[in-house]
Amino acid sequence: MTTIPQRLLRESVSVAPLVGEGAYGPVYGEIVDVPCRASHLRQLVRNASGEEVVSELTLYVKPSDAYHFPVGSTVECDGYASTVLAVAAQGRPGEIFMVRVTCS
Repeated sequence: MTTIPQRLLRESVSVAPLVGEGAYGPVYGEIVDVPCRASHLRQLVRNASGEEVVSELTLYVKPSDAYHFPVGSTVECDGYASTVLAVAAQGRPGEIFMVRVTCS
């Protein structure tokens, strides 16, 4: 299967994956560093609930790293923290090339 080349994944982000809700709010898993391609572009997108929200950060990651980014996870990139709004696979039917992670 073809995937995004490693040479294009020049940046790295720290991700605290959302694992559930506790008595005091969201519960996050262990922080993981994931190689990615980051785009700091403000755009209007739809979140997982279908609402229109403003995105400040878009990440492109390998399909094998997509499980680190459940909706609601916290991502730190270039010293700024943001929240995962939506995750979408990119590619042809039956062949995922990369995964686009949209963050607030």
